[in-house]
Amino acid sequence: MKTRLFLLFIMCLFILPSASAQQKEYSLWYSQPAPNEGAENIVKSRGFPYDKYWERWSLPIGNGYMGACIFGRTDTERIQLTEKTFGVKGPYKKGGIGNFAEIYIEGIHHEQPLNYKRSLRLNDAISRVNYQYEDVNYTREYFANYPSNVIVVKLKADQPGKISFTLRPVLPYLHEYNDEGTGRTGKVSAQNDLITLTGDIQFFRLPYEAQIKVIPSGGQLKAMNDESGNNGTIRIQQADSVVLLINAQTAYQLKSSVFTASPENKFTGNEHPHRAVSQCIQKAADKGYEALCKEHIADYQSLFSRVDLRLCNETPGIPTDSLLHDYQRGKESLYMDELLFQYGRYLLIASSRKGSLPPHLQGAWSQYEYAPWSGGYWHNINIQMNYWAAFNTNLAEVFIPYVEYNEAFRQSANEKATGYIKRITLTPYRPSPKKTDGPSERGQTLSQ
Repeated sequence: MKTRLFLLFIMCLFILPSASAQQKEYSLWYSQPAPNEGAENIVKSRGFPYDKYWERWSLPIGNGYMGACIFGRTDTERIQLTEKTFGVKGPYKKGGIGNFAEIYIEGIHHEQPLNYKRSLRLNDAISRVNYQYEDVNYTREYFANYPSNVIVVKLKADQPGKISFTLRPVLPYLHEYNDEGTGRTGKVSAQNDLITLTGDIQFFRLPYEAQIKVIPSGGQLKAMNDESGNNGTIRIQQADSVVLLINAQTAYQLKSSVFTASPENKFTGNEHPHRAVSQCIQKAADKGYEALCKEHIADYQSLFSRVDLRLCNETPGIPTDSLLHDYQRGKESLYMDELLFQYGRYLLIASSRKGSLPPHLQGAWSQYEYAPWSGGYWHNINIQMNYWAAFNTNLAEVFIPYVEYNEAFRQSANEKATGYIKRITLTPYRPSPKKTDGPSERGQTLSQ
């Protein structure tokens, strides 16, 4: 197996741009929704949280700025949202990427659907859910549009008035700042067709905001808030279709002071993200679903479709988990080799676009209070691994975020290197006790 993967990597060094008008289709697809046990399933692995259902079964989409994991459920759908500048205190008190929000689509109640299929089509970076329930065909589409910086979800049915649900976003891991907690405040409020999630990362004094605009076709819409005003929801009843537009941002700005200032002063004077989020949502709403989808596909395919790797003519008709199971047990599949190659390119495009931060240790996705190993930028291997495909597979533009990040970090890096050289040249050598790996040893976080 290792030999096959090595040979596949060597082939990547010699891939030429595609001259084919018809690119082969590549999809990850499954015949069951992703399992979901949420916080009850999180265990410790090497000292950090691990949720096998979220990591192994949800389908990732992203546009560089944001990442979302799609579960495709027919009871309560779960969409887990990450925004890459959303940094909490982290395990080393130098920053750590966290879970921005959980978005639940409740009240679907379509247990035991027929002909269920959920997929992530790599050719257009659209995740889809299709199934039949009580003679009605239901479809959902999810994509992360880079030019407009929105995540778009559309729910529809082939019969009128069949879309009903409650949209309930949740801000996880809300704690007052102390030695144990990450220090996050926040509330969720609903008004008319808009849900706003807003709060503050106390450790960094970093404000954040997300908005979800609900656009129904037909039916009734009702915004609701509980007595506290902190848990807003929107109820949709008997719509023909519904579009959700999602944007999330913080007051983070990439500049040298992010790496040199004290935690409480890193973002002092930066504008609150409310205006930028509101403008993003309104511009996307003005474009409409069809234009957003067309814009997304054109932008994404301008990168993805540059390379065509053909090792076989087959496209297996079995779910990806079954294909992977056979592959792991030694059954040859050249299609699986192709799929792995293109999936790596897909993930890099989804997690690294100009204007965004580079992909962190988990790319652009984290459902934890803070990601394992802070979700930092570790120069001993993960930065290199993230960008292996950038130049070898004709995706040079996606390396720009790391160039911009490195330039902002340069002042701090020079100061640390100078200090280190002075210490080792002026101080006699004495063996030190072994340390636990952290940002000061091998890398930096998004705000160190």
